[in-house]
Amino acid sequence: MTKKRRIWIISIIALLFAAGGGYVAYARYFSLAEEPSEPTLETATVTQGDIVITAEGSGELVPAAEQELAFHTSGVLAEVLVEVGDQVQEDDVLARLETENLERALAEADVQVQLAQLDLAEVRDGPGDAELANARAALRDAQVELELAQDAHENTLDSNLNAIVDSRKVEFDWWVGYYQAQKAKYEEGHLSQADHDWAMNAMISAEGRWNEAVNDVLAEQAQAENRVTQAQNAVNQAWEDLQLLESEPLTDTLTRAELAADQALLAREKALANLEAALLYAPFSGTVMDFTATVGKQVGANSAILTLADMAQPLVRFWVEEADMSNVAVGKTANIVFEAFPDAVFVGEVVCVEPVLVTVDNTPAVQVWASFPSSSQEVNLLSGMTAEIEVIAAEARDALLVPVEALQEVSPGEYVVSVVKSDGELEMRPVEVGLMDFTNAEIIDGLELGDIVSVGGTQ
Repeated sequence: MTKKRRIWIISIIALLFAAGGGYVAYARYFSLAEEPSEPTLETATVTQGDIVITAEGSGELVPAAEQELAFHTSGVLAEVLVEVGDQVQEDDVLARLETENLERALAEADVQVQLAQLDLAEVRDGPGDAELANARAALRDAQVELELAQDAHENTLDSNLNAIVDSRKVEFDWWVGYYQAQKAKYEEGHLSQADHDWAMNAMISAEGRWNEAVNDVLAEQAQAENRVTQAQNAVNQAWEDLQLLESEPLTDTLTRAELAADQALLAREKALANLEAALLYAPFSGTVMDFTATVGKQVGANSAILTLADMAQPLVRFWVEEADMSNVAVGKTANIVFEAFPDAVFVGEVVCVEPVLVTVDNTPAVQVWASFPSSSQEVNLLSGMTAEIEVIAAEARDALLVPVEALQEVSPGEYVVSVVKSDGELEMRPVEVGLMDFTNAEIIDGLELGDIVSVGGTQ
C-alpha cells in the first residue's frame, strides 16, 4: 500500500468517527428535549392578617339645620346686630326694623284699652244685681269663645297640613309611575322579583303617608268644627240663662261695653305683636352664613335677608357608585377625610341611605348621609367643605387568610381547599369562609396558621 493511499483511508475513517459522534450528540440532545419536566405545584401558606370590605365615595359637609330668616312685617331695616360668621344663641336678636310708627301705634292702643275699661267700669257700677252681671259676663265669654272657635276653624282651611296632603299626593303619584315602570321591566324579565317588590312596597308606603296626611287634616277640621259647635251651644245656653234672669227686654249695654274692652285689648295685643315682629330672632343656635339686606333700605314681610346654619352637629352628604350600594347601610362606620385636612381622619356613622338614585356628573349614584363626630369641633368646619369618605362595610382583624385562588366552590357558599401534607400529597379539606375581597379570603374553620395549600395549578 502506498503512502498516499494510507493517508486517504485514514481520512475516511476519521470522517466516519466524526459523523458517528455528531449523530450520538444529536440523538442525545433531542431525546432530552422531548422528555417532560417534573410538574411544580403552586402553593401558598395560611397567614394571619386583616381583611376589610369598604365602599368609597365623595361629598361635602352640610349643616344639620339651615334656615333663611325674614321679618314677619315690612319696614325699613334700622340695625344689624351680627356679622357673617358670628355664632349666635337661640332667641338672640339678629336685626331690627325702624319702630317709631309701631311704638306710636302701641301707645294709642294702650289709650284705647284704658278708655274702654273706664266705660265698662261705669256700666258695671249702674243698676243691676250681681247675678245678672254674672250672666251677662258668661254670655260675653261664650261669644268670645265662639269667635275664637270660628277663627280657628277658618285657619284649618289654610293649615300647613293641606300643603302636606298635596305634597304626599305628589309623592304617591311619583311612586305609582315608578312602580308601573318597574313592573313593566319585571314582566319583561328585565327586573328581579326583589326589586319589583321593593318598588311596590315603596309605592304602598307613599300611599300610606298620603292617607295619613289626609286623616290628619280631617281630624283637625273635625276638632275645629266640634269646638265651634260647643261654643255655639254655650252662647245659646248663656243667652237663655240671661233671658230667664231679666224681667224686662234684654239690654246689651254691659255686653257691648265688655266686648269693646275686649276689642281694645285685642288691638293692643296686635300692636304689641307688630312691634315684636320688627325684631328678628335666632330660631336656634348656629352660625350666620349670609346677609343680603342693607341698613336703611325697605325690606318686605317674609323676604329672607339672613341665613342661619347649625354647624354644631353637621352632616356629610356623599355619593357612592351604584355597584357599592350593598356595602353601605345605616350604622356603618364612615371614615371622613377633608381636602382641607388631608392628614386627619374623622370617624362618623352612616345615618341615612336614600332609596332613590341621584345623578352625579351624569352618572347614577346612591346618596348617603353620615353623622360627624362631636370631637371634630376642635377644627374650623365650613359648610360645603369637600371630603372623601370610606364606609367600612365589614372587617375581620387577625384572621386566618388564604388567597382566593386556593378556594374551590363545591356548592353555593360551600368551599374546600387542597392542603399539602408533609409527604407532598394533597388532602381535600372543607373550610368555613368568612369575608372575602379580591385577593384574600377569611378562613373561620378548617385550617391552621402555617398550613400550606394549593392555589389552583402546576407549572
